[in-house]
Amino acid sequence: MPENLQGEPQQGVASMVGDIVQDAQKLVRQELALAQREIAIAWGKAKKGVTLLSSALAIFVVGGVLAGVMIAKFLHQYALPNHEWACFGIACGLFVLGGAVLTYCGIQQVKKIHVSLPQSAETLHGDVPAPNGALTSSRASAITLLKP
Repeated sequence: MPENLQGEPQQGVASMVGDIVQDAQKLVRQELALAQREIAIAWGKAKKGVTLLSSALAIFVVGGVLAGVMIAKFLHQYALPNHEWACFGIACGLFVLGGAVLTYCGIQQVKKIHVSLPQSAETLHGDVPAPNGALTSSRASAITLLKP
């Protein structure tokens, strides 16, 4: 095998390609581990948020029922003393209108959600580009997919 000026044997092309493949595999494993970690963190936050929102919903349901009865009884007492059913209908209509507005606002918020992995995208931007530019277009398309 040929030797360089320091007297060490030069690596063959096959071993260099093997090292490149090993480095690429290591990089892919690290990127996948980072993505898994980000997903796990996001999932934990989502679970906590859903739990809190579910608890709040249960409390609001009880409060809403009581408020509806209170409004209906108030209307029956002071506005329509002979038409209790109409008072409950008015109270129900107010709650349905409020629910419709909240549903619309919630749908608009859900439409704004973009699932992304910011750290993974950042590390993809920081990776060393391919020497001959052959992988540049595929990497650019992968990075574009990860942009929010």
